[in-house]
Amino acid sequence: MRPSRPTIHQFAKAQFSSLGASAVDLCVTALLFRLAGLSPFWSTAIGAVSGGLLNCVVNYEWTFRGTDRTMRGVAIRYIVVWIGSILFNAWGVKLAVGLLWGGTTPPLAGFMAVRIIVSIIIGIVWNFMLQKKWVYRI
Repeated sequence: MRPSRPTIHQFAKAQFSSLGASAVDLCVTALLFRLAGLSPFWSTAIGAVSGGLLNCVVNYEWTFRGTDRTMRGVAIRYIVVWIGSILFNAWGVKLAVGLLWGGTTPPLAGFMAVRIIVSIIIGIVWNFMLQKKWVYRI
């Protein structure tokens, strides 16, 4: 079955919103990992929080604008999905880094590549589907 035009348009808007949030997330993640020396888990989790705040507001105002939900109602559901996303991202990165580099600290480029790949997978499989069907109910 082929997705409808509104679904494709909404998916494109969600990906654009996610791109901006991801830029914030990845910058914070890289700075915390490289400059502050935080672990991959904590730098990923804190970066995800910073990007998630931006993503929630943009999705409410633009991507899923047709919702009849209040900002408070959206925020509560978004936080539930967001917590899952943060945990999946942080644990996914931790697992991948452990598999690829064992107990050693990965190079920044390798760490960020893993972070981006995990983020894309979680963004499509978890974030978009739950935001569309449960958070904003579109």
